[in-house]
Amino acid sequence: MSREIKVAVCSRSFSANPVLRAELLARYPSATFNDAGLQLRGDSLVEFLKGHDKAITALEVIDDYVLGQLPELKVLSKYGVGLDMIDMAAMRAHGKRLGWTGGVNRRSVSELVISFAIAMLRHVPAANR
Repeated sequence: MSREIKVAVCSRSFSANPVLRAELLARYPSATFNDAGLQLRGDSLVEFLKGHDKAITALEVIDDYVLGQLPELKVLSKYGVGLDMIDMAAMRAHGKRLGWTGGVNRRSVSELVISFAIAMLRHVPAANR
């Protein structure tokens, strides 16, 4: 009999999204969510992630200290844009894997750029002032 994989969701926005919750719970029924809406960092982040095999993070800083306290954590998934909150050298040093899908927001970014360009061409900011 294999051990159940434990997943922790640090991200407050992921935890509050009913669709994402349902999809994750369908695959990992005992997933732990940040339902308190806490901003996790340092020791509070370590405490939240303790005992989990996988984690979904967003704005949490994942550094050498955090990874050093979590030998059981094997996979980290980034929810959101950018990897600047994750120390990639520490990830490699601690043998952790990172999961992310690049380009999933490219359409939204393109739409925003076009809307800003139109706003500037039509002098919307100046007219608003």
